[in-house]
Amino acid sequence: MNKPIPVTTIYSESASKFPGTSKDASDINLLMDRILQKNDYAAFQKLFTDMYPHLCVFCVKFVHVKEVAEELVSDVFYTIWKNREQITMTSPKAYLYTAVRNRAFDYLRKIKKTIWCDLDEITQLAAENIDSQELLIQQEFNSRVEKSVASLPRQCRLIFELSRDHGFKYKEIATKLNISIKTVETQMSRALKHLRGSLRAA
Repeated sequence: MNKPIPVTTIYSESASKFPGTSKDASDINLLMDRILQKNDYAAFQKLFTDMYPHLCVFCVKFVHVKEVAEELVSDVFYTIWKNREQITMTSPKAYLYTAVRNRAFDYLRKIKKTIWCDLDEITQLAAENIDSQELLIQQEFNSRVEKSVASLPRQCRLIFELSRDHGFKYKEIATKLNISIKTVETQMSRALKHLRGSLRAA
């Protein structure tokens, strides 16, 4: 699918984060108005150039991978252009950051769901009458999972195991380890990304 997005620009980690971007909100409002009301592609390119670096830095704080953040932010801009005739908004700046944040959360939920589905599927196989070949596949998968978990940093591994093996909720983990819920969320995100990458590479 060809996306009407300009060539991706390199962004700096020092770029300002919302709401303190260098781009004035009134300028963003003007550009968005021209996009939504006049189908102005030049205004769309200008908005993309101005806001893309800031939105990528913002998105990285959630997904922790620059390439993923770039793709998610590009998707947000593509969706805006594609649906420009149906979109209404009162605060374009807030809309952009909220859209990126929601896209990041959707991405993280998808990864988490996929990993847990993989693990649940293997667990269910153990309860079934499986042949020797399937048993070997199960054992190999379990071994890869445990090796990947074992290679996590100590705190990250502990948080992951409390969630996976003991069913603790994030708030319960935070209380038990005397850390913030935000730290738990960050460490779980890193653990899931690491585990997913290990399983794909294996």
